[in-house]
Amino acid sequence: MSTKTIKQRIALVAVSALTAGLFSVVSAPASNAAAGSTTVGPTNLLVGANTNPGVTHYDRLYIATLPSVTGAGVAATADAVAPDVAAATGTTNGARSLGLVNVSDIAGGLTAGTTQTAVLLSTGRLSVYATAQSGQYSSFTVTGGTFSSSTGTSMNATSTVVGMGASGAIVGGGVVAAPSSGSTQMIVRLYANTGSMTAALNAPTNGTLVGQITVTVAAASTAGVISATTSGVFGAGSSTDQAQTADATAAEGFLASRTYGTPIHFNVRVRDAYATAINSGTAGILQVSATNGALVGVHASTAPTGTTSTAYLSTATPDDAMVSVAAPGTAPVTTTVTVSFNGTVIGTRTVVFTGEVAKITLSSPVIGTLGTSAGNSVGYRLADAAGNAIYSTIGTTAITNYTISALIGDGSLATAIGAIVRDTAPSIDANGVIAASDVLFTCPAAAASGTVALTYTNPSGTIVKSNVQAVKCAGSALGYTASWDKASYIPGDIAKLTVSFKDSKGNAANDVDAIATTLPVVSIGGLDKTVTGPTTADVPDQGSVVYTYTVGATTGAYSGTVKFATVDARYAAATGLTAPSVTTSLTVKEATASVSNADVLKSIVALIASINKQIQALQKLILKR
Repeated sequence: MSTKTIKQRIALVAVSALTAGLFSVVSAPASNAAAGSTTVGPTNLLVGANTNPGVTHYDRLYIATLPSVTGAGVAATADAVAPDVAAATGTTNGARSLGLVNVSDIAGGLTAGTTQTAVLLSTGRLSVYATAQSGQYSSFTVTGGTFSSSTGTSMNATSTVVGMGASGAIVGGGVVAAPSSGSTQMIVRLYANTGSMTAALNAPTNGTLVGQITVTVAAASTAGVISATTSGVFGAGSSTDQAQTADATAAEGFLASRTYGTPIHFNVRVRDAYATAINSGTAGILQVSATNGALVGVHASTAPTGTTSTAYLSTATPDDAMVSVAAPGTAPVTTTVTVSFNGTVIGTRTVVFTGEVAKITLSSPVIGTLGTSAGNSVGYRLADAAGNAIYSTIGTTAITNYTISALIGDGSLATAIGAIVRDTAPSIDANGVIAASDVLFTCPAAAASGTVALTYTNPSGTIVKSNVQAVKCAGSALGYTASWDKASYIPGDIAKLTVSFKDSKGNAANDVDAIATTLPVVSIGGLDKTVTGPTTADVPDQGSVVYTYTVGATTGAYSGTVKFATVDARYAAATGLTAPSVTTSLTVKEATASVSNADVLKSIVALIASINKQIQALQKLILKR
């Protein structure tokens, strides 16, 4: 059973269980629990089953799930509960409950123990039964109600305790509990090994609590009424992937986006508030429809390939039906699927089908290295006509509609750049992580510029061309310069240092050949912290790398050196000379400039002079009038 279902059932009884002391129950000792058992973990049956659960354990409180048709609950007979066999097995077909809506336990199962729950109509009657071990005595008790009938040995005057048992014999019995008027909760308990019949009637808690049923008393039944909480349309991994209570994961085969030609599957759950499958008694209509021309199919067990945008299934039991959704053609389509039963909407889901490749975008070329294609990459992306990203591999599955071998270089371009080689294919893993995809271009032996482009041929025969991307080829770095992004900084600033590399011809060096095999050194004061600093794995981008630092609090002018030993050694090998030293400087100023007394006095004098001029001008204007 799913975690979702367990949580729903816990929510149904949690409040009442807490007030009833459900979580302070002392379980039966292991030796007691195992006595006379023929199976491990006795269970009840679902409401409405054709039989009641058979007795497989002593000292276990079972619920009669057969419905009464007489208007009253029926207690199990002692013979039916405890046949004359040592294992204490048997059926209790005679026991019947009235108005029983649901049975469960707080873990969402049907275990007959101290964590049982039930839902009963206020006019209903709960029939339960148990077997005492040979020579022992047990007690049934009820709070929030009374016992209306019993096949136990004896009942107390208030009809709230029933005792059973006998000396030297296996004894079983049953009781029927009725909720008190106005009661919203009734609790039925079973105490084992009370010591005597007198104790069983007058002091049942002297025994060991081995069974408890916390009964929610409902004014009306929601059994058989479709519940939005427990029903839904859940993603499935295949056309037969049933019993879902939540979407299957990508690893299990469910994706809400698929390529054209590949269906998406859903499992339809139609259940009531107690997670019981709906049975309408007579045939109803499970209808599935899809927008934007998508095709749907529906079946009770295996989702068929759809041929229309609306499909129907005539059934009285719609729960666990399977639905398939598919694109109507090779064009991209986003569709909303709606599932309803007899007019009640069970759920809607929106899915995407990607279409044929309609666009190839080339971008982010590196400056290639000479005489090879190794490392000379250009990134590319594939998309359909709606702009949806296209991947040749999703998870671990290769998508046949997007075979990467259909992507080739466009040979129609007249360019100095050589052949295009496919490198990595566009893919996305089961966790949604997208892998970079690129192609490689071949550089000539000398520095050059040119263009590259790609074409893709769809299975339908349509051919798509990419944009034309400019690329460059250059030699390895033989020298470099360093510069800051600002002339001066204030404490706390982020300072950016750009190191630009040049080849022997003065071109921006390629982005492929190493610029460092030993740690580069940036030695300059005035910096507090390295944010991104040099490493041996640095790769230039368009011939440059950028490092960032936090500026320190001490003002002043600083200078220092930048050294890439690998590039310096390459320069020395090519020229026979020592590489020139690369220096750079950094200025740190105060965050707020100070104002001297002389500056203040100077400003005051200027202000007074300005005021005198304005007074003189005003006097002249008055005299003229």
